[in-house]
Amino acid sequence: MGSMQRSFYVGEGVTEEDIKAKFEDGVLKLDIPKKEAKLPEKKLIAIEG
Repeated sequence: MGSMQRSFYVGEGVTEEDIKAKFEDGVLKLDIPKKEAKLPEKKLIAIEG
């Protein structure tokens, strides 16, 4: 038996409670929610003429 450790950055707004992990048949599966992209606000500009 041995051990391994790995770390990585998941971004802002993701907490430990949001991440789910499962180790099955020698495979580690992580479920990390994807942060929704913030779309720029649409602005309408009136054009005279």
